[in-house]
Amino acid sequence: MRPMARKPLAWCGRRVADVLVTDIRLPGRVDGWQIAERCREQDLELAVIYAAGFSPVAPRPVSGSLLLQKPYDPAEIVKAVKTMGRRASPN
Repeated sequence: MRPMARKPLAWCGRRVADVLVTDIRLPGRVDGWQIAERCREQDLELAVIYAAGFSPVAPRPVSGSLLLQKPYDPAEIVKAVKTMGRRASPN
């Protein structure tokens, strides 16, 4: 596995956030779908926000996720993180 792929996949094993925000197209062999799927193996409740422009891969979002189409307004990502974070956090 390429070093670029190891870093985000290693993050998945730790509970460091309530929301994962990932682009679908990433450099290397791992895409955002795979990162979210791997993270969800460790945390079934992790909220996921995908950012997509063009992706040659068919969409396969996990439950409890949101897809933002690029280009999006910065206020949209802020709103999405707040909304998804509330779902993930019992407080």
